[in-house]
Amino acid sequence: MLGLAQVWGPRGQRLRLERRAAALLAYLGLEGAAPKFPLASLLWPDSPAATVRNNMRQLLRRLRLASGGEEWIEADAERLALGASLALDAARLKAAALARQHAQVLEALSPEGGGLLLAGFDFDDCPELARWLDGARAAVEGWVRKAREAEIERHTAQGDWTAALALAQAWVQQEPESEQAGSHLIRLHYLKGDRSAALAAFERLRAVLSRELGVTPMPDTLALVRQIEKGTQLPHAPAEPRAALPLSVLRPPVLVGREAAWRQLEEGWHAGQMLFLSGEPGSGKSRLAEEFASIQGPWGRIEGRAGDQDIPFASEARAFRNQMARWPEVKLPEWVRDELSRILPELGGPRPLPPLHSESSMLRFYDAQVEALLLLHQHERVSIADDVQYWDKASAKAFTYAISRLADAGGRGASGPRFIDCYRRGELPPYAQTYIHQLEDEGLARIIELGPLQPEEVRLLVASLELPGAERHAEALSRYTGGNPLYIVETLKHLLETGALDRDWPSRLPPPGRVGPLIRRRLEHLSPLALQSAQLAALAGAHFKAALVPEALQVSASPVHTALAELETAQVLMGERFSHDLVREAVLASLPPAAARALHGRLATVFENGGAPPLVLAHHWLEAGAVERALPHLLAAARSEEQVLPLEQAADHYARAAILMEQAGRTEEALQARAAEARCRPREGASRG
Repeated sequence: MLGLAQVWGPRGQRLRLERRAAALLAYLGLEGAAPKFPLASLLWPDSPAATVRNNMRQLLRRLRLASGGEEWIEADAERLALGASLALDAARLKAAALARQHAQVLEALSPEGGGLLLAGFDFDDCPELARWLDGARAAVEGWVRKAREAEIERHTAQGDWTAALALAQAWVQQEPESEQAGSHLIRLHYLKGDRSAALAAFERLRAVLSRELGVTPMPDTLALVRQIEKGTQLPHAPAEPRAALPLSVLRPPVLVGREAAWRQLEEGWHAGQMLFLSGEPGSGKSRLAEEFASIQGPWGRIEGRAGDQDIPFASEARAFRNQMARWPEVKLPEWVRDELSRILPELGGPRPLPPLHSESSMLRFYDAQVEALLLLHQHERVSIADDVQYWDKASAKAFTYAISRLADAGGRGASGPRFIDCYRRGELPPYAQTYIHQLEDEGLARIIELGPLQPEEVRLLVASLELPGAERHAEALSRYTGGNPLYIVETLKHLLETGALDRDWPSRLPPPGRVGPLIRRRLEHLSPLALQSAQLAALAGAHFKAALVPEALQVSASPVHTALAELETAQVLMGERFSHDLVREAVLASLPPAAARALHGRLATVFENGGAPPLVLAHHWLEAGAVERALPHLLAAARSEEQVLPLEQAADHYARAAILMEQAGRTEEALQARAAEARCRPREGASRG
């Protein structure tokens, strides 16, 4: 699976694997046995259930024929597992990495150079499988990188510079743009007494970085070269690298302890109800929703994000953009595009839109969202909305209207999209509680509460992670974490990083049930640039993009790339999202108020240069303490929304601007803002009839 996917026979035969067969074997090798239909749905996400099942039968048949009768995959009615007759290099590498057998990790690489997991394949047509593959590739790369670092360090500490140099040379050959590998090569040439080879290696590294990445070497590398130029004696071993956390603690391979909730999901599903999953942070709401949705057929995922509540229709706009990117072939009617351009400006035409000053215009706006929702979800049986507690009021109102309209039009169990929404218990804003209970009272929705795992369920979860030494702590983990799945894996991460997993339970840990301190301790091990990048991401919220970091922090792209990779290795970020909301909250808690204000100011400047929406600019300037710079953007947002959105949003922004002006002593301007607010309020009431 590493490099080109192929099977080698005992007599030297070779068989190239086609894309989905290779993905199936890689998944089973890295994740273990898996339910058959959910795995098949990853491979054929847009096909009807009957087609998915038939495709999987055909794929298994082709593999049996190719194997000449060997059972490469063991299959029953419900599950698939890798057969004992097939050995996967990626699975062997993972097992060695988890056992910290670094030499065996490198031995698991192909004699032909190993390489990228499932090299040459992409799965853009299978989004969830592509997401898994991205994570698996990052994990494999992290394991190999850690093993190379550890083996280079071991040989260097033993004075076996020849063996260490060979490893560094192989690393540089495979990743010539890796400054980490290049620095090892420079150091080891010098330790062997070849100063000229060390300086030549530096020149090659500098040329590659300039040509391929457009950056210069990092300060640490330049400092090393200055020492070499002066003939300074170097220490024999580099600093110990940071350990990559196992993939299993990011997404445990087994869902345990949710049988009762599953039955309630099935009952609500058969009743044609919208399903709400509620529970404490870290209780596994998203995981349960995804597992259940995958059984029902093709599904997609949208999400609310922290900061949405400050921007009207932020949650719905992201959901529509997500679906349009997922299904670009779907063509929305012109009238729908026109109305959606009120919240998605990129859909707008040259003609200005009429203001929403009447009941009929408001209904047209909301009906356009219903039509878009139907069209953009027509290929999905289920849509999961995650972190609904963050949804803004305008989006929640529009979505509730859509659900009621769908129920009126088609009745329960209609062929349209079905929805599973997840939210934190006790954290719904009042307006969201009102809308959800309204749907529940009408019999259109069912709320399912997730509780903690019981001690036996904790033991099963810990066993599924396959972490050496972890099972002996299952009882203590159950007591300490209160059975919260996220708290369990975060505590195990802490034990892994502190080397305590194979020792007795620590005598000192934060108070039971509090995962925040454990996450903060993980953050303490980050490099300064990685931590600052995470803090920037936490403050930017839904608008964070990796491309913001170099400009906002005023650093070059190469160290930023390294910092972001470090955040993924530490399971702080997954791409441009936090691995969990609680991680984001811990990052925010690490920010002193003065530092937060400074970063908000930098974000405001970057967003201003990029032409961000006025309300986003107003938010960051206000958080930076620059009220004078925020007010023009706040007023611009109010004036814009008065023209194209429901008037309650414009009225709220005028009111907020008036308060800020009054506090700043700008009495006359405050009166004008109050007048604009009053102008919107009566019309707001009139527009509702």
